[in-house]
Amino acid sequence: MARGMSTSCVGCGRGIPAERAELGYTYCTAPACQAAHRRGPTVTAVAVNKSGDAYRVAEPDEIAARAAAGEFGAKNTGLGTGHEDVPRVPAPRRPRPRQAARREAPTWTPAQENVVRLYAEMGLSPRQIVERARRNTPRLGITEALVVRVLSAPRR
Repeated sequence: MARGMSTSCVGCGRGIPAERAELGYTYCTAPACQAAHRRGPTVTAVAVNKSGDAYRVAEPDEIAARAAAGEFGAKNTGLGTGHEDVPRVPAPRRPRPRQAARREAPTWTPAQENVVRLYAEMGLSPRQIVERARRNTPRLGITEALVVRVLSAPRR
């Protein structure tokens, strides 16, 4: 141990561990001696809403002064408390954008559409398409009105 270092606590007179004395401490780790002789910054945890704590390192007096000034308080405490009746001005009406025409679901089956388009690509008229469809695929029930609707509609 170096010269001039005390091995007894300045507060209570108990012995100080050699490691503590080498670090320059003159008081022991008893709570009463710590409270009386400890100097230096304090680490303070400040609770923050919905996140981890924020830590501040400062002297205890500075932390107390900052807390008293409201630095660590909630920042939104005044929001929504003013219940003044504010006159409302109606928003100007804007014309609604035109909605695209709704596509109605086709009233025919894919098999009907295939037969009608096949015969139309062969160059047959709607009446001829109906005659040929009745002869070759009578179960599909293709009519002239159905042929016109299928040929007028966009391809699926």
